[in-house]
Amino acid sequence: MITRADLPFLAEADPAALHISMFMPTHRFGDQSRADQLRWKNLLNALEESLEGRLRPAEIDELLAPARELRDDAWGWQHMSDGVALFMRPGWHASYRVPYSVPEFSTVGDRLVLGPLFRLLTGDEQFLLLAISQRNLRLLEGDRQQVVELELNGVPTALRDVVEAQEPRSDTMARPAADAGTKGGSAVFYGHGAADEHFKKNEVTRFVREAASGLRPLLFERGLPLVLVGPDLLVSEYRGTGDYPHILDDAVIRNPDPLSSGELHRLAWPVIEDRLRAERSRLIEQFRSLHGTGRVSSDRAEIHEAALHGRVETLFVQADPWCWEQAASGPHAIVALGQDDRYAICEQIEAAAVATMGNGGLVHASSAPVDPDSPMSAIFRY
Repeated sequence: MITRADLPFLAEADPAALHISMFMPTHRFGDQSRADQLRWKNLLNALEESLEGRLRPAEIDELLAPARELRDDAWGWQHMSDGVALFMRPGWHASYRVPYSVPEFSTVGDRLVLGPLFRLLTGDEQFLLLAISQRNLRLLEGDRQQVVELELNGVPTALRDVVEAQEPRSDTMARPAADAGTKGGSAVFYGHGAADEHFKKNEVTRFVREAASGLRPLLFERGLPLVLVGPDLLVSEYRGTGDYPHILDDAVIRNPDPLSSGELHRLAWPVIEDRLRAERSRLIEQFRSLHGTGRVSSDRAEIHEAALHGRVETLFVQADPWCWEQAASGPHAIVALGQDDRYAICEQIEAAAVATMGNGGLVHASSAPVDPDSPMSAIFRY
């Protein structure tokens, strides 16, 4: 899964190396997978033709080897998502299954194009889900489409991991239990109910605190909003650790043990969706309230310049359709970056968005533009 943490590497430009970006919508399953494979072949053929005369045949073969490998991977085409993205430069490549449709085109230039992946890179729809019970603790990472369970190393995932088998304690009293046919009996320990309940609560508190401590590096590395799923006692205990500042106020109060990853996603996503809707409304209201102060703009050139200097706090860009898709003149479009006026606006928006994210700003990609007369708008830091 591509995340914002990948941005610095993906956005790095190198005038001395040729960078290729390929995008295409795909189908998750069914008979259309074969058609997708053929469609990719046609896009690849168009890309190869565009490189002839620019690179030697051996250089083309080496650069496009990952794209050809994907072309021939019949099994892979039967296990796609809603879109595919492939990035290539000499000696390196990366491919991603995209959980939403992307436009069909390729770019060639001194940098990669990331625009169709802004929804994933901005982190707006990404979140963490902590399913917590006394028997099983799971941490999952996901987005609008799915959640994937993360591997937990060095983190207690059950109460038994931190609490040893119960031993007789000072608040218990041994009494012989007579057994028919014997002179005596084994000792049975009787405890006081209130003391036992107090002890159990202390055990739960210890488990939750040790789990929170173990989870801390994973959570802070990602910095994503966290949805809690579990019984009320455990959810409250985890909140009480105060160990992670991005825990959402709303939680799913129920036993997560019998729930699959898909079921957990269906329960948690409405919590994230409500948060996204509220946050976007808040930012749009902020944009409107700042009119006339010099801190907002819908002028592309002004926003582009401000983004390059780290002044953009929040950038709104139009999606569905994407700028690249609107500018494309048909299937198998091959864009030579910096050389085609039809895509100049797209490149400008892309540069502003990448610079904004690189400087810690927020990028919101939505089908509803803030200003209907401009494909991007911005709130400035100053």
